[in-house]
Amino acid sequence: MIKIYTMPTCIYCNELKEILKTENIEYQEVNIMLSENEAEYEKICEITKSEQVPIVLVGKQLLVPEISFKTILEAAELTKKFLS
Repeated sequence: MIKIYTMPTCIYCNELKEILKTENIEYQEVNIMLSENEAEYEKICEITKSEQVPIVLVGKQLLVPEISFKTILEAAELTKKFLS
C-alpha cells in the first residue's frame, strides 16, 4: 500500500501523483490541509522530523523530501523499488 501526504497547491506532490498515475501505480492520497487528516499528519511529522511534502509511505518505509530523496523522479523510483 502507498500513501502520499500532500497539499493541493504543492507542485511537487502533483508531479509525483502524475508519475505514479502514468505508471499505473495505485496510491491513497492524504490531504494534510483537511482537519480529519491533521492527527495522522502530525504523527508522521513526529516520526520523520519533517513537515515537507510529499511524504510517501510504502508499506512501512517512509520517504521524506531532502532526506530520502532530492527530486520527485527519485521519489517515484524509490516508491517503485519499495513496492516490489
